[in-house]
Amino acid sequence: MITYTNKINNVIDKLANLVADEVSIPVTFNEHIGNHSILITPEEDNLNQILASGQTRDYTITMSYQLNTGGDMSENAFKQLSNTAEHLKRLFAPDNNANVTDYWFNGRVENVTYERDEEDESKIRAIITFNCTGLEAS
Repeated sequence: MITYTNKINNVIDKLANLVADEVSIPVTFNEHIGNHSILITPEEDNLNQILASGQTRDYTITMSYQLNTGGDMSENAFKQLSNTAEHLKRLFAPDNNANVTDYWFNGRVENVTYERDEEDESKIRAIITFNCTGLEAS
């Protein structure tokens, strides 16, 4: 029988812990809660390279920061939204958590998309795409 480690789950848990420790915003995996929260969703797990005793894989994880504005998309509301996105981008900068031993290397925020909820215009979001590479050794 083979032995394995669920690496993407480990990466998601570490990412969630780093974010929760850094910002005073609830981090969830199921749905947005309260006036603001960050929803973490795994998107992709792709083979990068096969090695003699393992492989490297690229993981893509979305962090969706949602803010309930009370109805208006004011300058202050967008500033709060973009400040949180910028904070998370900086959290994974090369001199911070781009490389986390035993979890990932080359971690980076590749893009941030800002949107307003189509069904409830009082909700705005910053959708932050985090990518990293993990080593799965045998």
